[in-house]
Parts: sequence; structure tokens; C-alpha cells
Amino acid sequence: MSDNDHFYGGQAIIEGVMMRGTDAWVAAVRRRDGTVVLTRQPVSDFAEKHKWAKWPLVRGNIALVEALSLGIRSLIYSFNVLAEEEAESLGTDQEPKTQASSGWLVWLSIIPALALGIGLFVLLPAWVPDWLHAETMGPVGKNLIEAVARILAIIGYIAAVSLMPDVRRVFEYHGAEHATINCLEAGEPVRAQNCSKFSPLHPRCGTSFLLLFVVVKLLLNVPLGWPDLWLRLSLRLAMVLPAAAISYEILRYGGRRRDSWLGQLLAAPGKLLQRLTTRRPDQQQLETAIYALAALAEEVELPADVVAPKYANMDGKITDETHPTEIAGEEETV
Repeated sequence: MSDNDHFYGGQAIIEGVMMRGTDAWVAAVRRRDGTVVLTRQPVSDFAEKHKWAKWPLVRGNIALVEALSLGIRSLIYSFNVLAEEEAESLGTDQEPKTQASSGWLVWLSIIPALALGIGLFVLLPAWVPDWLHAETMGPVGKNLIEAVARILAIIGYIAAVSLMPDVRRVFEYHGAEHATINCLEAGEPVRAQNCSKFSPLHPRCGTSFLLLFVVVKLLLNVPLGWPDLWLRLSLRLAMVLPAAAISYEILRYGGRRRDSWLGQLLAAPGKLLQRLTTRRPDQQQLETAIYALAALAEEVELPADVVAPKYANMDGKITDETHPTEIAGEEETV
């Protein structure tokens, strides 16, 4: 498989799935009345305008920033679609409380979440060996304790949020996204019946990235020794970007060689962790993922036995358009 071959990716959103291609992304959201609503929007062309953004060990962090931005936009879209439906059901003339017009507020709300994530998954584990009074252990042993603490923090967090019914629904849509892409990459006709035969796990999943990140960060931390706490925390923060860049390259390599023994070896730990973040999807969830992929990939046709989707702009308002490429999809800052 050459580096020029493209693989589709995506993520689960609220009651739907987002799929990303080379030049566009599509989000499909299933409303409570069963209607599937799509939007198709262009992806950032930053990497096309700046060739250095495609360099190895650079492209990883660029891709992660773009994925974060796209993920937030698609989540906002799904929220807006469901908010619009709620306003319709109430029969109110007031505008629904969408988030499309207050993008900077959304980004401000993300800052505390990012701070919590860095504190919980990066800084707190670096303090655990001191808390355990592991003075007799060398730098390697202390770094191993830190890595184990980081993995346990990730697993504990995922296990805790998975107890929430709404989050379990998102995990089911996560499984639908994976099963649909697995079906496409296996060369099978992308139909719900076929997709249901495929695994809800996938080697290129962002969950796998988390586990790779922990391992790579451990390897980068060991040569730095075990300095005083404040210097250690500063070094942990400094190693986030290099660890993310290397982890991305490993994940990319394994995803492009998924049938080789090395690719399967690299993917195995991440697939174990994915068992926490994915669930087996039902028929409607698989169909929702197919709606998104069919609107994005020319090689995928929407099954003839499903109802045609409706289309909406980023504010969630359904339009009269009949094809996602015809939507005047504004590029909003979120």
C-alpha cells in the first residue's frame, strides 16, 4: 500500500457518525423521528498550502490539531440538528439554542477540558511514584510506575463515562463507524447486513493512539532520568508533542500494513483498549454510518432500500437541497 493511498476515517458524534475524506467531511445525524440529516463541508487545506506540514514527525501534530477542530465542529453540528428537531416538536417560533453562532464560546469551554486532560493523564501520573515513596527504585522503575498510572487513569476514565447511557450510545456509533470502514476496506458491498459481520475495532482508531502515546512517552521519559518534581512536570509537558508525533507515525505505519504480522502486532494493544470505547451497533446505527460514507466516497452507493436523507447547514436547519455537494456549506469558525 503506497503512501498516496487514502483511507477514510471519522468519529462518533451525538446520534450519528462523521466521516472524513481527502477534501471533505460528512456528518450524518439520526433525528428522533428517524430522519437522517447530512451536511458536507470542506476540510482544511493547510497541509496542501504548506508542504512542510506533510513532513514525517510534523504531520502528526498538524493532523491532531485538525482532527480536534473537525471533531468539535461535527459535534456542534449534531447538537444543532437535534436542537432544531426539539424546537420543531415544541412548535415554538423562537430560534433553538444552537451553537453555530458562538464558536469562540465553544473553544473557551474546551480549554478547561484540555487542562483537566493534561492534569489527569500527563501531570498526575508523573507524581504517583513520589506519592508511593518509590525512592529505592531507579529512573526506569519510576517511569514504569508513571506509565502504568497513566494507563490506569485512561482506563478508569473511560470505564466511568461508559456508565452514562448517552455515552454508551456514542460508543455504539463508534462501533458503527469502524464496522462500516472495515467493510469498505475489505472490498465488500457496504450494506448494513454486511457491515454487521465486521469488527467494531479498527487499527487506526484514536483509542489506539492513546495507548501508543503512553508507551512512546515512557521511552522518551526514561533518558531524562527522574529530576525534581517541578522540572519533571515541565519535561513531561515538553515531551507531549514529540510523543504525539512519533505515535502518529507508528499508527499510520500499522494502519497501512494492517495485514502484516508487524501491523497486527502494533494494532493488538490498541484493539484491546477499543473494547472499552466501542459497542456492537444496531441496524439503524450502521445505516447512519453508511449514509455518511456514501455521501463522501464515490465508491459507496446508498442502498436502494433506505429512505433518502435530508440535508442541513451547520446550524442544523434542514434545507431544500437534494445532494450534499450542493449545500452552501459555510466555513464557520468554531
